[in-house]
Amino acid sequence: MIENPFACRGKWYRANLHAHTTVSDGDISPEGCAEFYRKAGYDVLAITDHNHVTEASGPPGLLMLRGVELGGGRSAQGTDFHVVGIGVRARGRVEEPRGASAQEVVDVLREDGGEAFIAHPYWSGLMAQDMLGIKGCFALEVYNTGCDLEILRGYSMVQWDDLLTLGCEVGGIAVDDGHRSGSDHGLGWTMIRAEELSEEAVMEALRRGRYYASTGPEIRDLGVGGGRIVVETSPVRSIAMVSAPGMGGRVFAGGDGDITSAEFRLPEARYCRIEAVDREGKRAWSNPMIVEDRS
Repeated sequence: MIENPFACRGKWYRANLHAHTTVSDGDISPEGCAEFYRKAGYDVLAITDHNHVTEASGPPGLLMLRGVELGGGRSAQGTDFHVVGIGVRARGRVEEPRGASAQEVVDVLREDGGEAFIAHPYWSGLMAQDMLGIKGCFALEVYNTGCDLEILRGYSMVQWDDLLTLGCEVGGIAVDDGHRSGSDHGLGWTMIRAEELSEEAVMEALRRGRYYASTGPEIRDLGVGGGRIVVETSPVRSIAMVSAPGMGGRVFAGGDGDITSAEFRLPEARYCRIEAVDREGKRAWSNPMIVEDRS
């Protein structure tokens, strides 16, 4: 289920849903990680160490979600899937079932009370066909800071659009996946529209798609009606409506200026999403809008 967060009640909360600490392969303690994100203005943090649900008490005002990153299955290219679970009940060491497929890992995480998303598809070498049959993932990482800085494989828009074109309704989140505290923290985040800052409200918002992803720009409003989409943003150089192959549109600012709004006609396709780019090349991505009624 993907809903338009701008049409829902609640407040916006800034979240990083993928982070590593010294409990696995990060260089920052769980407490240090929590302190960094609170000081950086975040409201929600999921520490997702490899094969370990790490307990950490966050500073006041920071909601901590229990999480874990697991591996499971291989793509047609022979590369590994990485699946992140958040909101899980487990504590301590967590092992994947021996020889588990990606679907089995997703099922384990959801049976434990959590929700799952696919980590860094481009970094992992995943293609749409590899992910298409997986059920129960609410999102994939459209942006991953660590993968971007390490080997320039942090953006997964192509994989996301391929899945959407093939009929897979999946959201897009931006994360840090931070391992090196001096470089890959605080550069990608997910803005969640929830009724309150509680685990129950935040997890429900994620399940319903009430969020957008960003590395800088804000999406301030998004409305659909009368066969058109109207979007408002912070100052950016361009706003695009991305849809099925050959469809969509893009509006650019003139000269050295910026724009803060754009309007598009709904495409003759089942989905479309908004993507804004600022003058520094930083981006924001709306979740896809599944177009059932163009009137």
